[in-house]
Amino acid sequence: MKYILNVIFLSLCVSINAQTITPQVFNSAGGGGAIGSTGNEVYYNIGEPIVSTAINSNTVLTQGFLQPDIIGSLDLSITPLFQSESCMNKNDGLISLQLNSSPSSAIQLLYIWQPASVCPSQTCSSVDSLAPGSYSVTIKALNATNVAIDSVSFSYDVIASTEPCQITAYNGFTPNGDGINDTWIIDNIENFPNNTVTIFNRWGNQVWHTKKYDNTSNVWTGKTNAGADLVSGTYFFVIELDNGKGIKKGWVELTGK
Repeated sequence: MKYILNVIFLSLCVSINAQTITPQVFNSAGGGGAIGSTGNEVYYNIGEPIVSTAINSNTVLTQGFLQPDIIGSLDLSITPLFQSESCMNKNDGLISLQLNSSPSSAIQLLYIWQPASVCPSQTCSSVDSLAPGSYSVTIKALNATNVAIDSVSFSYDVIASTEPCQITAYNGFTPNGDGINDTWIIDNIENFPNNTVTIFNRWGNQVWHTKKYDNTSNVWTGKTNAGADLVSGTYFFVIELDNGKGIKKGWVELTGK
């Protein structure tokens, strides 16, 4: 009987060791902060474009874009958008706050940034030209008597880039047919003719894709590959240079559709 028990024990050990899975890193940026006046805090990651990560022969994990809304104790709801430095010493980090809803009695929003020098007036829903570093903001909803009735806070680290400045992908365009800013321009993309550009919506679904983007005859105009107009909103891009040797990622705001 002792011999049989020892055999069973060894079999269990082999089975457990066979299930070991190496940890995978899915996200590399994010933020967090207090939820209104509840005393609770939430921290989260900002996902990369859809990528399949094979763990073993039977399991595949996927990831997509994650844009968590920051919600106060009443109806104040904010969606933050971030961008770290695009290339070395560019100092072009950006934080943009999209207001989803606010308390019905609120007549004013204050944006209290730290460091305060990025917006001394406390009226900025977005700040740009940010150097690498840590930034935080508290958004307060004020009523007619100047009393804060709701608030949300979060922080974000603008990460310094280690890539040399080669291309610049602008964060917005207005394809409304007026002849001004109707296409999405990527500066210096012509220096990398073997490029691939892919656009995703906020749920990680591919909405447009092309090779050999050139800002003129092959350029994104705010439509799908099938020619359908895309609604105004935030989209995400992946630019692959020289057949995938260099990759640039970020977001772009489409307005006017």
